[in-house]
Amino acid sequence: MAKAEEKRKNCLACNKSLKRIKWYYRNNGHFCNKNCFKEFLKKQAAKT
Repeated sequence: MAKAEEKRKNCLACNKSLKRIKWYYRNNGHFCNKNCFKEFLKKQAAKT
């Protein structure tokens, strides 16, 4: 049987690929670090 291809996950704020084992996971999303998470929240607040 062929192995399933892994999905590549990117940071929701800066769209960098997450290569490290540890990443920042908040609100059902993966981020590079805490700063990217805060930037994402600011963008979401600006949209609303």
